[in-house]
Amino acid sequence: MRKNNGMTRRQIMTWGTMGLASWLFSPFRTAVAALQEDLKMVTHIPQMAGRTTPLLVFYDFIDDPDPEVVQHIHNELSHRKSWLTHLKKKIGFEEKMRLSVEQLQIRLLFVPQLGKNQNAAYHRYCQNVTDYIFEMNKLDNFYETITSPRASYPRLPQTGINAFLVHRLAKEYVAICRFTAESGRSVKFKANGAIFSNHLGAVDLEIDFLAPGQFQLKRKPFTIWQNATENLFTLMSVPVEETLHFHLGSATDREITEVMRITPPKSLAEAQRLAEEWMAIEESVVGGLVKGVLRQYCTRYNMKLPELNPRYQTPAPPLHQYRYRDQGIRIVEDLGFQNALGLYLDNPSDFKDRLYRQEKA
Repeated sequence: MRKNNGMTRRQIMTWGTMGLASWLFSPFRTAVAALQEDLKMVTHIPQMAGRTTPLLVFYDFIDDPDPEVVQHIHNELSHRKSWLTHLKKKIGFEEKMRLSVEQLQIRLLFVPQLGKNQNAAYHRYCQNVTDYIFEMNKLDNFYETITSPRASYPRLPQTGINAFLVHRLAKEYVAICRFTAESGRSVKFKANGAIFSNHLGAVDLEIDFLAPGQFQLKRKPFTIWQNATENLFTLMSVPVEETLHFHLGSATDREITEVMRITPPKSLAEAQRLAEEWMAIEESVVGGLVKGVLRQYCTRYNMKLPELNPRYQTPAPPLHQYRYRDQGIRIVEDLGFQNALGLYLDNPSDFKDRLYRQEKA
């Protein structure tokens, strides 16, 4: 029998079979099998009954110009017809009124996840898919921890970023509002209430006033991910979307800072409007990139999840921050995943110009 490097063909075949067996039972294969079992359990979460209790405190009241709460206040007051009629008589019945929220304080509340198998599986999925994002983009893992709080006032990170997994997120608010007529006459009033948030995940950008024309940008060092959804694609998208926000956020913040340097805002409100516009642009590109990440992720782990088909997706919540989302998804599809990601990281204004052109088309 012919020899090959001192081994017979039979020995080579034996070693090849042993190598194949070793691969079949390798840690990677074991991890894939475990992940696929986790995902089977995750598919049951959207079918589970939602809960609204117990409500625990994430943090106490702080000043926060939360756009979701501001929109809620506008919507609620617009339906109070008799009360609005009374106010119009007080400040000028024939005149149009403009509502402004002058001060807003928010207390964040949450309904914890239960310690069931499905929630533990989703926790492991979040850790795995975020690790995959860091790997595919050659990034260091910026999460200090991904955790599921079970008690009020969870510890906020000292370094890095924390992701908190909860079942539902609620916002209790106290607002000082003002209705102003065209004549300039106005009436100030207090509004309070609470809502459950439609944001399944969020990365908040804050702006602080330093001096006239000078403002400081910062992102909160934590993100909160809800699992209260009836859609599997949405559930799997949450950790991907919010991780991409942190990744792309440095480019967004750099662009906002440059715009403010060239044309300093005259007020904090003007700076906040600028930041809100750019966050909507960031939302649009992230919305397109999420699908690309999940497609590659599922290919890597040989997952066949028909629920990830775009026709099973639910539309984004009807919030103002998602106003460019559909256009952004189309741009990412046209450019391709890597080109769209690279374009935004290198030149957010170029992406913005493409977005505006497509909106007008």
